[in-house]
Amino acid sequence: MGDDRFVTLVRLAGRSRPGVVDSVMDQLVVEHRSDAGDSDRVAVIAHWSTKALVSRSLSALTRSFVDRQYRVVLCSSAPVPDRLRLPDDLAHKVTVLRKPNVGYDFGSWAVAQAWEPSIRQARHVILANDSLAGPFGDLGDVISRCEVSHADVFGLTSTTQFGPHLQSYFLGFNGGVLADPQLAAFWQGVRHERDKTSVIHRNEIGLGNLLRREGYSQDAAFPYWKVVEDGLNPTIRGWRGLLELGFPFLKREILRTPTVAPGGDQAPDVLRRMFGIEVKDWL
Repeated sequence: MGDDRFVTLVRLAGRSRPGVVDSVMDQLVVEHRSDAGDSDRVAVIAHWSTKALVSRSLSALTRSFVDRQYRVVLCSSAPVPDRLRLPDDLAHKVTVLRKPNVGYDFGSWAVAQAWEPSIRQARHVILANDSLAGPFGDLGDVISRCEVSHADVFGLTSTTQFGPHLQSYFLGFNGGVLADPQLAAFWQGVRHERDKTSVIHRNEIGLGNLLRREGYSQDAAFPYWKVVEDGLNPTIRGWRGLLELGFPFLKREILRTPTVAPGGDQAPDVLRRMFGIEVKDWL
C-alpha cells in the first residue's frame, strides 16, 4: 500500500469515480485474521485515522461487538505504514483489512463484503463507522434491540434531513437481507465520490431510497422526532436530547467544530457530568 498507489487512486476518484470494489480489491491487504471462529453475527467497522494506535472510542465500540460474540471485521483506510495497534484483549479477535483511502465508509463496507461475500448471509450484520466518540455507556442493549427487531434494517437514529432515512454510521441488517440481489448490487455499485456531501446523497440517501422502494421494513432505536423537528440532523442538532435518552455517543464533528450544534461548546462538560469521562481521552 505505497504512497504512489494511494495517489493514483485519489486521482482516479476525482476523474471518473470508478467503483470502489473493482478498483481497490487487488490492493486490499489482510493485516490480521481473527481467531474468534465463525458466528452468525458480524460487525464491519469502517475506520480512518492518521495514527496506527486505535482510539479509545474504536476500542470500546469493537469490544462491545466482541462481548456479544460478533465476528468483527475492521476495514481501515488509515494512510499510515504501520500495522494498526488494538488493545491486547482485542488484537486476536478482530480481522483487520487495509485498503487505500478512497470510498469513505461506504467503500470500506462494500470492500469487506466483496472480500468475504458470506458476510451478507449472516443472520445479523451491523455496519458501523468511527465518526462518533464513544460508546461511553453499555452498547449491549442497543445491539440486542437490533437483533430482536422485526425490521429488515435497523439504525440507531432516523432523520428526514434530505429525505427520510436511517443514518448510516450504525446500520443493522437482519435475516441475511444483505444477500438479496438488489442490496448486493447496491454495494457492488458504490463508487468513489469527490466529497462527503456526495457520499451522503448518493450512498446514504440512495440506500434509504432503495430500502423504501423495495419494501424493506426499517426501525430506529432513537427516532428523530424525539429530539428534533423535521429536516434536522438529530446527531448534531439534537445531541443533548439523544444523550438524555440513553444514546451513548457524540458526533466527533461537534467536538471539532462546536458551532455546528446548539450548545456544542458545552459538550465536554455534559459528558463529564453524565458519564464521568474526559472526552479528549476518547479521540
